Amino acid sequence: MESIQEHKMKRTQNSSFRKPSRSPSNFKFKIIMRTATLSNIKRVVSVFFLRQNNNDEAQVALFRRCSQMPTFGGHWAAISGSIETQDVSPLATADREVGEETNLGELLGDYDHLLNSGLHIDIAIDKSKGTFGGRMIRVYPFALTLPSEDIQLLSNIEMRGTEHDKMKFLTISDFLGMSDQCVPSLKRAFHHATYGRYLDLPQEIREWEEDRVNGAAYLARKAVDLAAAHTQSGELSEDELSIAQSISILRPSMVPIVNAMNEFDRQIKHEGYGQIEQVKDELLKSLTDEGNRCVELGYELVMNMYKSKAPSTEFVIGTFSRSSTLKSILQRIIESSDDVSAKVRVVCSQSTPGDEGILMATDITGASCLPDEEFQQQVIDGKMDAVIVGADCVLSEGNGVVNKVGSKALASACKQAGVPIISSADRWKLWSDIHCPPLEDIFELIPSELFNHVLVPKDEEER
Repeated sequence: MESIQEHKMKRTQNSSFRKPSRSPSNFKFKIIMRTATLSNIKRVVSVFFLRQNNNDEAQVALFRRCSQMPTFGGHWAAISGSIETQDVSPLATADREVGEETNLGELLGDYDHLLNSGLHIDIAIDKSKGTFGGRMIRVYPFALTLPSEDIQLLSNIEMRGTEHDKMKFLTISDFLGMSDQCVPSLKRAFHHATYGRYLDLPQEIREWEEDRVNGAAYLARKAVDLAAAHTQSGELSEDELSIAQSISILRPSMVPIVNAMNEFDRQIKHEGYGQIEQVKDELLKSLTDEGNRCVELGYELVMNMYKSKAPSTEFVIGTFSRSSTLKSILQRIIESSDDVSAKVRVVCSQSTPGDEGILMATDITGASCLPDEEFQQQVIDGKMDAVIVGADCVLSEGNGVVNKVGSKALASACKQAGVPIISSADRWKLWSDIHCPPLEDIFELIPSELFNHVLVPKDEEER
């Protein structure tokens, strides 16, 4: 079908939202992918050890780099190291570095389940002080939360290797207030690794953070409103985060939030703080326009499936979790069904944990909701004609889709039963780093091959 466009991304090492030239009164956001050669980026990991002390205070371990180290000798850091070609992921690098530089494996055994990743940080060339040949440094931060019941055991942590000559545990407040030399952006990396847990943020941002009911498109729009409301003028230090950066690290699995917050800061830096309202309005417009393009694409595909049904038969379409994009697609199909003899019925999977499917069923005219197991059984029994889900992130080169936990099992059931399953996403959900974004507990990565279609509108220049 010529009208159905499926996005195929080129592999990239870095991404940006490029802004065409314009007058201040004619804002326009244009979402494209910008390639960067591998030689321009040095990828490293940084692993923070966290524990509770005997007074139940949170502490973080710092390691002083030996004076003879070629980079940042005498500076305080976390356990760190370069991502090598043999490392399949930043997590693999973090695991290797912890094993090489400490005896933690001997103390705890398997600790991978204790490692949580945060949103990566880019340290600009001018701030890297010539490190790694003057390349930009991309830091993938991790927090390793040590079990409090092993507090005595963990006092026996030893340094190994030749990178560090001293280790100390500090309370979080002492660490964030320290004036000793640290490697660039160490405190910022800590906030990323801990998902902003120790940031002092307005209550309404914390309330937004706790929203586990609404989808990424809705939360991205709310994030823009919050960033505009709380952004203040003034220069930030190397380790300070803007409000937009703070918001992005709270929900890093929802890529449109990260992308929108990055674009918000870029535009404010270029246009000035006096243009916050215009930047907000145009960014919200871009989110809306791209969402509408996504809805149109999904609607066309599903409508073609629907019209292929035999007259006077029922067309059953299933969905999972809760998404404003899917709601618009499905509602349009229902409203268009008056012109076609086949009856449309929407069935929502309950989507535990969280039960967002129950709310999704109330969002759509005439929809019903089934427990997840019963929903999947109906798929396997051939009682559904198609399933459509959203996406919180679409990886480059067809390497997968990030969505709510349970999506992978559902996609596998659809593949087993021969039921077409569609993932629909707008361009704000594109992720171009070579590694998957951090995955919160309620998200998972689904291989692209489990979907019949991963729909993302093409860039304007590609159409």
